[in-house]
Amino acid sequence: MYYNPMYYPYPHYHWNRQYPSVDTATFLQSVTAFQKISGEAGTILKKLSEQQFAYQLMAAAQAGNQKEVDRLIKSIGTSTPVTTKYTPDGVLLTIHADADGSQCCTLTMYLRWGAFSPHHR
Repeated sequence: MYYNPMYYPYPHYHWNRQYPSVDTATFLQSVTAFQKISGEAGTILKKLSEQQFAYQLMAAAQAGNQKEVDRLIKSIGTSTPVTTKYTPDGVLLTIHADADGSQCCTLTMYLRWGAFSPHHR
């Protein structure tokens, strides 16, 4: 695709933006928090790889039992909140982390357990 700067409606908008001075404190707190939830994602994946647990989770989801799905995920024992959504195709797990009292980062995993169907999303 050809780009002609003469016809771009706002050619210098992003170049003149003033950024605040660099302060890495919040960013580094986010990195630390993300490292923690990455470890917890590993814990969740290890538990989900157990045949019996996987069966229980899938059976609860396929029965439409969100409370049981939530209970099973909570039983894994992570210290950060995990939001769980499921479809007939799989499960979406979102782990949220806080840094300095506010949500800083999110790790989302989608694990497929059935054939993809665009009508289920």
